Amino acid sequence: MLIGHLPAGYFLTRWLIKKNRLPISKLWLGLGLLGSVLPDFDIIYPILFKNSIGSHRYFFTYIPLFWLVLVLIGWLFYKIYKKSWLKYSTIIIFANVFLHLFLDTAFVGVRWLWPFYDGLIGVYNVGFTGGFLVDNYFHHWYWYLEIVIWLLAIVSVVISYKKGEIK
Repeated sequence: MLIGHLPAGYFLTRWLIKKNRLPISKLWLGLGLLGSVLPDFDIIYPILFKNSIGSHRYFFTYIPLFWLVLVLIGWLFYKIYKKSWLKYSTIIIFANVFLHLFLDTAFVGVRWLWPFYDGLIGVYNVGFTGGFLVDNYFHHWYWYLEIVIWLLAIVSVVISYKKGEIK
């Protein structure tokens, strides 16, 4: 997924806010949106150091085990300090991180089985190994799905602001 992580994260965060009976605030939405793109922050490394790395999906941010360890650390901090904001922050951020990884499993893949298997596990690919070969991502149904998710998210945000739900 190229552009769909933010709107998908928005919808997941809205659902988590409702499920946990939290106020719809810019803080919770912001944490969810941050979590939805967090695995792609590794793209900064080759930009800063002018280093060609090939696919950034071979960095540690595409290893689910790395994120599971961070979830456990967040959970331990919550168990020690018993702060509800810590609990909900951990849930919202890491649910969105794993949504990102699941969405990226469709194209190119994620290192789901690391350290036992170092390859990317995915369904479709565009010039990488594994999965069904797709000639042009921009003519694939998954690209059109991303566009639809963006349109739905924009409509949802506009409606939420008009209703005064987001404060």
